[in-house]
Amino acid sequence: MNPQGLTSIKEPLAKLLAQVPQINHPLIGHAYHLANASHEGQRRDEGQPFITHPIAVALILASELGFARDTDMISAALLHDAAEDSVLTPDEDILPTFGARVTELVKGVTKVDEPGTRSRSARRSATLQRLFTAAHRDPRVLILKLADRVHNMRSIAGIKDTRRQHRIAQETIDVYAPLSRLLGMDRIRRELEDRSFGCLHPRVHEQLVRHMQGGPPQSYLDFQTEMRNIVTDNGIRTRVRLQTKSLRSIYGKAKVAGSGAAILPVNNVYDRYTVVVITSNRYTCYRTLGMIHHSFTPLMDGIKDFIALPKRNGYQALQTTVIHKGQRFEVAIQTPSMYRMGELGVATLRGGQLQEERRTRWLLELAEWHEHGGSGVHFLDEVKRMLFVHEMAVFTPNGDPIILPEGATLTDFAFAVHTDLGLHCVGGRINGRPASRFSVLNWGDTIEIETAPHQQIKRNWLRYVKTYRARRLIRRHITRAESSGEQIIE
Repeated sequence: MNPQGLTSIKEPLAKLLAQVPQINHPLIGHAYHLANASHEGQRRDEGQPFITHPIAVALILASELGFARDTDMISAALLHDAAEDSVLTPDEDILPTFGARVTELVKGVTKVDEPGTRSRSARRSATLQRLFTAAHRDPRVLILKLADRVHNMRSIAGIKDTRRQHRIAQETIDVYAPLSRLLGMDRIRRELEDRSFGCLHPRVHEQLVRHMQGGPPQSYLDFQTEMRNIVTDNGIRTRVRLQTKSLRSIYGKAKVAGSGAAILPVNNVYDRYTVVVITSNRYTCYRTLGMIHHSFTPLMDGIKDFIALPKRNGYQALQTTVIHKGQRFEVAIQTPSMYRMGELGVATLRGGQLQEERRTRWLLELAEWHEHGGSGVHFLDEVKRMLFVHEMAVFTPNGDPIILPEGATLTDFAFAVHTDLGLHCVGGRINGRPASRFSVLNWGDTIEIETAPHQQIKRNWLRYVKTYRARRLIRRHITRAESSGEQIIE
């Protein structure tokens, strides 16, 4: 191996070992040597030894996502391509030394590759199905896969085949960027979106980069300073920072504002940045919101309380949009822990038993996808449908919030509360008014469910419900009924 190749391995490997506790070095070293042997002679598209990719994935997990002390994850990262690109097999070569957890992580991110029997689309869907099946046993596999995708996007310029580049970038936009959002990993989402956008739309991406190179406009800096002065003058210690939105998001706003113009009016887009105000606790978050609304004119439809009603991915913040000197500014108010959760999401939940249980509950709906009985392509449609929904909060009669996708029905609500409630739902009341079984719900509705013990499931219910949970439970009930000889009404 030439000196440049050795350097490309030694430097990141040294950085990785510097992150990992010394007590774990022997096992991590063994994983590296096994992976290096399995990839001997293989090179990445940019010409580097292939082992540089597993090392980079492990380094992302250790230094950027906080998994330096998770020996399973670091070992699996080093070995994650070994079974795919060599004669090494997980059960024979990984399981005896590294155990079942590392083996399952490696299996979960290994591609399904049967080119003679499946189309590319079917293989991709089967690979995703394997991934989410593995997530049912160990949700960490999703984070491992995202770290793998992050490095693939960071090195995508080394791929000479433009069509292959675009395929990878489009898959990232379709699946992995929204998956990272669903897991609350917003920092990863922004990077995946920006790199994919740059690959798919290089000219527009370059134009936006030029627009952003000068940094925030003076109006943002003035607002940031005034915001900090208002809060600190009232005795609240705070940090105020400007967080850049993804270039793809900015482009979407600019495209709408430009109405098809050749030059995107980026300078007129008010939400290139979010003004993030970080205070010490929940109470000071609400005090800060009051001060901001006292000093600046708020837009009522821009006020959202995600502290009282967190998003499904765990995101918490008070959000508002205010007007200052004729310009709109989007503001998010958070505590330090809320900010970390918003940036790293599920990756922050590790270590303690309660955190592990919370992470498992968080990923339960994702993990349940493995029970889907449809074709591989149909499974991919289910994944996209799940990832791209907007959320709303509705309430039980006791005031408990239930998070559902926009457009969800009364029956979706019933299944979200309890399976039997959904199976026997005949209608109910929305804000005290009678409603049919498939009435569409709106944000803030209070729902009461009416049931009948002899209610029969009908196949056409599948056309009206919006949540994956409702569809899955209806399909399961239909399958069981048919296997016992019952006739299902269409």
